[in-house]
Amino acid sequence: WPPAAGDWGRTTEKRQRTRDEFMSCEFIGEKLVYGGDALGHYQGRTSLVRRALPGERLEVEEVRTAKGVTHARPLRVISPAPERVSPPCPYFGRCGGCHYQHLNYQNQTVWKREIVRETLRRIGKIVWGNEIPIHASEPWNYRNQAQFKVSHSGGHAELGFFAAESHQLVPVDQCLILSPRLNLILGALRGPEWSQSLADCSEIEMLADHQDEKVMLTLRGKFTGPRGEALARQCLEKVPGASTVAVEHGSRFRVYGEPALDYRAGEFEYQISPGSFFQASRHLLSEMVAAVTGGQSGALTLDLYAGVGLFTLPLAGAFGQVVGVEGNRGAARDLEANAARDGLRNVRAVGENAYDFLRRFAQMEPDLVVLDPPRSGVGARTLELLAKLRPARLHYVSCHPPTLARDLAFLSSRDYLLNMIEMFDFFPHTSHIECLAKLTRKANS
Repeated sequence: WPPAAGDWGRTTEKRQRTRDEFMSCEFIGEKLVYGGDALGHYQGRTSLVRRALPGERLEVEEVRTAKGVTHARPLRVISPAPERVSPPCPYFGRCGGCHYQHLNYQNQTVWKREIVRETLRRIGKIVWGNEIPIHASEPWNYRNQAQFKVSHSGGHAELGFFAAESHQLVPVDQCLILSPRLNLILGALRGPEWSQSLADCSEIEMLADHQDEKVMLTLRGKFTGPRGEALARQCLEKVPGASTVAVEHGSRFRVYGEPALDYRAGEFEYQISPGSFFQASRHLLSEMVAAVTGGQSGALTLDLYAGVGLFTLPLAGAFGQVVGVEGNRGAARDLEANAARDGLRNVRAVGENAYDFLRRFAQMEPDLVVLDPPRSGVGARTLELLAKLRPARLHYVSCHPPTLARDLAFLSSRDYLLNMIEMFDFFPHTSHIECLAKLTRKANS
């Protein structure tokens, strides 16, 4: 470490120009910040450096300055931190998927917890001095979902991931954080016999089931005539484990093989159709479901951003009525089918976005509302409507600490108390952080 000059994914001319324009300098990392960079200062300027660690000295090279912050790349580690390890992946530093393979796993989770605290304080003005329990994952082969980019050169198809902050493809033979089944399929599709078949394909999304045996493939690209169907049927015949293949056409799918993938988490099995969101980590899913739904009961609960019903179904056994709200109509249909398959007559699936649903929902004071929004968070307009319903408890699942901090600050201003924050390390070696925040309405409010 660091990678050879050619590993930066830049041409010789561009590398030389960069070295001519920017002087190298010494950098000392102070802390890790959300996104994977180390923050430090030199010459009075705030600086961010990837693949650097707190407490170590590096020679770095400026890349750009934006909004008063200098971004730099590492050239040489002068004095390494004791927790630095050798990254086992040969693509680390080029592929944009992982950020922390140079940091031992135990310290990754510790730093992520501190990033959560710092983000709550900086964005939400929330000083959280209590414990943040960490649910750690198996650090390798944990992802059950991946999106492989496909490029074509000289009649040969390459599969891989984009480089960081780039649309330049980094071809990969295998990925150490993917499940064994997905790596097996990656190896098969990289064979020369697939080059012509993948000529119209720009992306292949894969989702493996809980046993890592069956896989749903979604093919994206510019398919003309019968070529999309021919590729789908070839995948069903020759790709090991492929049980469902969907060819995307705009917002619609043509599905071949089995119509959906079944995934078991805890006591329930979930039908997942092409286009429906499902969590991408194999090892902590049941643990998170238990943390969100366990020990809860009452007459009414709302599950907003419900997806295919990951939390909706377990909540049905403890509540008189459960309303699952999901803006993706296909996922809402999956939710309805999943509830029907388990005979859960007290579950109502609503195919509508959370804001539109809350505008017309009239039942006051639900016992519990579960929120599991995308990275953009919930937002003030939707939270305002939610606060007017006066739910007794809120369980907020977040994949993006900045929007979590923003939304928790709003809820705190609407008479809700933050009681607990838990961190689920769904994605080791990356900067992604999954959290569960639990809130209650203040007494007499």
